[in-house]
Order: sequence, then structure tokens, then C-alpha cells
Amino acid sequence: MPDSSNLFPEPPQRLASLSVRNAFTFIGPGLIIASVTIGSGELVWASRSGAVFGYQMLWCFLLAGVFKAVQVYVAARHLTLTGEHPMVSWKAIPGPPLWFPLLIALPTLIVMPIAFSGISEILGGYLRELTGLSTSDQAVGPFGGFEFWVNVWGAAVLTTCFVLAISSTLATLERVSAIVLGLIVVCAAISVVACQPNVVAVVTGLLVPLVPDYEPWVTTNYAETFVGRSPWLEVALYLSAVGGGTFDYIGYIGMIRAKKWGLSGGQAVSREQLDRVDDDQIARAKIWTRAAMLDIGISFTSVILVTLLFAVLGVLLLHAEQRIPDNKTLLSEQESFFTQLHPQLLWLYRGGVFLAFIGTLYGAFEIYRYTVVESALALLPQWTQDKQIPTWRNATVAYCYGGGMLMIWLPKQIAGDVLGRMTFGAVIGGATLCGLWCFAMLWTDRVRLPQALRMSWLLWASTWIAGIAMTALGVQTLLVYFS
Repeated sequence: MPDSSNLFPEPPQRLASLSVRNAFTFIGPGLIIASVTIGSGELVWASRSGAVFGYQMLWCFLLAGVFKAVQVYVAARHLTLTGEHPMVSWKAIPGPPLWFPLLIALPTLIVMPIAFSGISEILGGYLRELTGLSTSDQAVGPFGGFEFWVNVWGAAVLTTCFVLAISSTLATLERVSAIVLGLIVVCAAISVVACQPNVVAVVTGLLVPLVPDYEPWVTTNYAETFVGRSPWLEVALYLSAVGGGTFDYIGYIGMIRAKKWGLSGGQAVSREQLDRVDDDQIARAKIWTRAAMLDIGISFTSVILVTLLFAVLGVLLLHAEQRIPDNKTLLSEQESFFTQLHPQLLWLYRGGVFLAFIGTLYGAFEIYRYTVVESALALLPQWTQDKQIPTWRNATVAYCYGGGMLMIWLPKQIAGDVLGRMTFGAVIGGATLCGLWCFAMLWTDRVRLPQALRMSWLLWASTWIAGIAMTALGVQTLLVYFS
């Protein structure tokens, strides 16, 4: 049992004495979360929001990003201070055995193949369009011509990312993520400045929460997609677009172990041990929590920024021309975001799209390895000894790849189209579980930590607000979806 008088290791000087340069040295797993959501999240759904609703849904992206940053930080902070993943701590929540970890884990397993199939098909359809190959609309077996060739390209994309995922390292992944994120932020920012958005309308859209009805042209020009589709289902997509969902965050928290911030790299310590730490140890512990705060803060700020940039571009260049990215044009409509600056920037956009989506799938394989392992450690500890961990990791990659391929090749009449699948995944694994996660962390903070290490009143209040807001929005989307 570790000595309580020397429980927390000495934090590095660059963490104790923060500067801008030092702050960026603590970016790692959070950057992977950012890169994983940039593909379908910002490029597709944020742009779609601007195209459909104009400036009126910007608040959704801002609040979702801020609330999810709080959600993830309080969980990362808990691991840093206790060495225990929240999934394990939640086993002690009063009620039936394991009910809350199961509530979080089971929807995660359902959503994984949906994410891999949907993202692969979005890029597959775009590659089919770009190459000009396989453009025949002649039916092939149970598939329409368009559907069949999108499936072929989507399967090729997923297979490529699967091969990359099993043959690369975390360090490589972090470097690729940084390049993709930086490229897209710079290009989108230049395009927004050049378009000169309405600043008053932007501010109003950020600060005034509204869920408006569709404008008449939306249901007239895109009747197949929007007639009978509640605007709240669009909200569900947008809430999930920012920073991912609980299925990503379980894995993110697990990835922190490799960073060894505070107690995250060792065995969990008991409440009794934490009760005995002295003031010097408490000071060390609080310094260590800065690492997670920096990683999450910088990464989620980047995610929110990129999301809002693409939403505004959707307003300026798609809404004004009454064009909406739909099942067949989820990426091609956004080409004008860059070509309006210069025609040759089309190739920059296309290259950025390819890198972003490959980075999304590539990073998702890595994150979900951790997601499944951490869930198994909490729910099935007898089957997750050290020697069994590689088996769980390999099984996760196989499940994501195999499940994704199955969803790709199931006929649309069974699996639904990309939009339908992604909406289902957003509703099942989206805001509701994020909100409940916040409430569970509030309970865990009180039970697991001594007074000196608990959340500040500001963080506690922020977590409450995030929990209430995301749960309420999530329940509303669930009611609309299943009604």
C-alpha cells in the first residue's frame, strides 16, 4: 500500500509554473478526441446546421462544447486524483449491481459499428464522386447503383484505416492529429474572414437558444429528407457533433494512464489513504489536475472554434443559396467554403477532407480500444487480467471493423441510410448519457474524495448545469425520436 505521506509524485516544473509554451506540452489524448470529431462533426453536421437554420443553432455547438469539456474534465480529474477510472467508481452508486456502468457501456457497444460505417460511407461517397469511377446507377443485387458503389468505396476506406490502426503507434497518431487539426482551422478561419459574417447575428445565435421550425424552402426543396423529420433530431446530431460522446470519453480517460498524470498511471488508492494526505500532498495533487485541464481545455476550445467556423460558413455559402448537404452530397456542398477564395483551394479542401476523415477513423480505433478495456475492467475484472488486455484490444478492433463492414453492406432497407444511422447513434449515445455522466461524477466526487480534494464550488456548479442541460436536451430528442 502506498505511503500516504508521499502519495502524489512531484509534478514537473513546467506544470507548476505555467506559460503558454509549457501549456501546449500537455496536449495528447484530448487532441485525438478533437481529431476524431472533426471529420463528420465539423465538416458535415456543423455545415449542415448553418445551411438549414442559418445562425440560429450556433448556441447548440457552443454549449455542447463547453458542457462536454466540463464533463470530460471532472472525470479526468478523478482519475488523476485517485488512480481509479470513473467506470469502476460508478459500481458503488446505489441501486442494482453495476446498473450505471452498464447504462454507459451498453449503448457504447451499439454505437461503435454505426460510427465506423457512417463515417466510412460519407468519405466513400465523396471519393466516388471525385474519382468519377463507378458512377453507374444500375442496380446490383439488393442495392441501388449509387448505394452499391458508395458501399464499395466505404469498405475500402474502412479497410485502409483498419490496416493503419493495427500498424501504427500512439505517438504517430498524435502527430497526424495535430497536422489535420491545424490545417483545417487555418483554412476555415481564412474563409470565414473573407466572407465577412454578420457579427450581430453570430452573437445572437450563440447566446439565444432556439429550436426553430424549418424554413419553407427546406421542406420544399429537400422534402425526402426533412418532411416529417423533427428539428429536434437535427439538434441530436449537432449535440453529438461537438467533441464526441460518452463512448469516446470512456476511452479518453483510459488513455490518460499512459501520461501518468498524478496517480493516473498506477493502482487506485482508497478514500482512507486520501484522507491522510497532508497539505503538501494536496498542493501537489491540485497541480497535477492542471495537466488534464490544459489537455481538455485546449482541445475542446479547438473543437468549438472549428465547429463554429464551419457552421458560419454553412450560413454564408449554403443557406444563402438554399443548398443543404444531404445523403448524396454530405461533403461536396462544402467545397465552396474554399473555392470562393480561389479555385485552386478546391484541392486543399479535398486533401483536408481526406486527412480529417482518415484521422477520424484512425483515432476512433485507438480510442475504442481503451473504451472497451476500461469498461471490461469495471464490469468483468476477473476476465481482464494483464495478460488478457491484448485480447480485449484486438477483439475491439475486430468488432469495430467487422461491425462497420456489416452495417455498410446491409441493404438500406434494413440498416437505413447514413443520415438515419448517424441520427440513431446520436440519440442513443448522445446528450442524455453525457448529462447522467455529470450527475454520476458529482456523486463520486462527494463519496470518493476528501473535502480538500473535491471540486471547487465553481466546478461543482458547472457540472450541475452541464448535467441538467444535456439531460434535458437529450430526453427531449429521445422523446421525439421514439414517438
